[in-house]
Amino acid sequence: MGSFSSKAAKTAAGAAQRQFPKTASPPNPASTSMVPPPPGPTVYPKQPHANSVRDDTINRDAADPDFARSLRSLGPVTPSPTFSNSSVFNSAQQNTAGHPQPQMFPSAATNPALQILDARNRLTDAAEAEFSEMGRRGFQGKQFLDVVLIRQALMMRDEKGMADTDIEKTLGLRNGVVARLGRKGTVGDVSVEGAFSG
Repeated sequence: MGSFSSKAAKTAAGAAQRQFPKTASPPNPASTSMVPPPPGPTVYPKQPHANSVRDDTINRDAADPDFARSLRSLGPVTPSPTFSNSSVFNSAQQNTAGHPQPQMFPSAATNPALQILDARNRLTDAAEAEFSEMGRRGFQGKQFLDVVLIRQALMMRDEKGMADTDIEKTLGLRNGVVARLGRKGTVGDVSVEGAFSG
């Protein structure tokens, strides 16, 4: 049984083999004779004539009636202002009007983003100065608090009922810092049980 299937596979493989011709085929007589391509348009080169004066033939050659009609329908166009520093449009308009145009961007003194960055830098400098003065004689107390100090102050005020001055003395805070946290109920310590358990 096995030998029979092997013989069938061999004969099928032999029949499927590619057969190459033994000799070269004769050339096709139609492909050997060269047929000239059909003749194209006949072009006679013109003698170039350069003219320094624009004459009627040049104007007719350059005229596009559709384009000219659409330009006439548009009429005079006022260019939109450009806010580039290198633009000559703004400077020309300032010179003709006699007064400067309003600026597109606010100045550094009135720019809100720059004001925020400036305030942040001032607070950082003040906090660093306070930290360097801490523990020295004449130190008035902390005014920049971290989360732990805020929580301790709130617990002393809300749960233990301590006075603001006592809290400030106990925690080494500057006078009036606890009052800046707001009255009781405005800011408070909240603990959520089971909030972080899976």
